[in-house]
Amino acid sequence: MSWSLNKDKAKERFLKIYRRERDKKLLELDVQYMKALESTDTSEQASIVSQKNTLRDFPSTVTNDSFSTIDELRALWPSTLNLPKRW
Repeated sequence: MSWSLNKDKAKERFLKIYRRERDKKLLELDVQYMKALESTDTSEQASIVSQKNTLRDFPSTVTNDSFSTIDELRALWPSTLNLPKRW
């Protein structure tokens, strides 16, 4: 009897952990945005908005077809976030 990867459960767990880490990063970016707003640094504001949108849009890019092993799923993790040790 061999085992097989349940892609739905793996993706669900991956995205749950991703969203937890993303929320932490979004809070950091909110603070940075407020500082940029206070200093009227419009280019920094635009950069932060872009980063936040990228973080929000990432989950829709992960599909069951985008990986076939846990290592491939792990490789999808965005470089802008630290990969938790438990994952």
